Amino acid sequence: MSSKSSSVNREYTQAFRTKSFVEMCTKVQSQIGRTSIGRSLSLHPPSASACGVAHLSESLLEPGQETLENMIKTLNFHRLLVDYFEVSSDTCDLCELLLRGIHQIRTNYQRIRRAIKLAKLVFEDAGHADEQSRLICRELSAFASLTNPLFAIARVQFPGMHDNYMALFHELTSKRKHMQRRMKLARACKRVGGLGLIVSSTVISTTALVLASCSTGMSIRSSSYPEKISSTEAVCKQLDVTAKVVYILTNDMDTVSRFAGRLHDEVEHGRSRALMVVRNYAKKGDIVREVVNEVFDAHNARFLELLEELEEHIYLCLLTMNRSRGLVVEEILTSQFMSDQSGY
Repeated sequence: MSSKSSSVNREYTQAFRTKSFVEMCTKVQSQIGRTSIGRSLSLHPPSASACGVAHLSESLLEPGQETLENMIKTLNFHRLLVDYFEVSSDTCDLCELLLRGIHQIRTNYQRIRRAIKLAKLVFEDAGHADEQSRLICRELSAFASLTNPLFAIARVQFPGMHDNYMALFHELTSKRKHMQRRMKLARACKRVGGLGLIVSSTVISTTALVLASCSTGMSIRSSSYPEKISSTEAVCKQLDVTAKVVYILTNDMDTVSRFAGRLHDEVEHGRSRALMVVRNYAKKGDIVREVVNEVFDAHNARFLELLEELEEHIYLCLLTMNRSRGLVVEEILTSQFMSDQSGY
């Protein structure tokens, strides 16, 4: 088990150090104003337009919105493919909110860092020690009063996004299966028409009526079937690829959601602990510096590590999202070309 875990960790480490991953980080950080995600990356500083109002989905996702809209009009995308691109764009915006929330958490956590630094100072006289405790409590009280930046994202928006992805996944797979059944029926009709079978008009079942219609059509122009079947096959392949990437993205975002939930809980625990220290000092005159060193300093490294892990997985998810969109577009263009060729 430990060997398998270390193997997964190595895969993630390799992914985080690829050129494409670093480029993704650079693009995102230049827009949201972060200069580095921490322990393993050293990236370029944010640009002057870092505080712009444009969403990441407008500048980061490929193909761009204008290009995508032109493709949708020109190539006549299936409605579920349009839904996929819309959902992936919404997910990108949600990732942006999460990254901005992480940035705000770091800003808020400066209060805890200042409290820890103050707690490490040693004063011999009681007057300075009391003033030290009051300053520490002021920082802790300020931190406890701040709203958790991840509350709405982790508790409301992520569950809604997961439901949207699953609904889309089920629609894609259901539509694909339905189209596959239609293709099987069309092939059966073609075989019946090619053999010139005559279906009795006295048979009133739906299947017989469909077969009779197909037989008549094939006797008039059998060449019409390859074009229709090819078009159906093209859409079917597009839906199949899209369903696969939706499944992958759902798993990726579920992982991000779990990390976000853990970070949200850690922030809440930190606020509760800070409030507890302040209240105990006010009521009992507890020695604050020892409590801060024991409660906050010991958990500081793990808290920051959780921040970095979440941020890294968001960047990795954005990278996967772009690659997935590229795969869908590639399948659309390829199947469209094959469909056009079959029409000649």
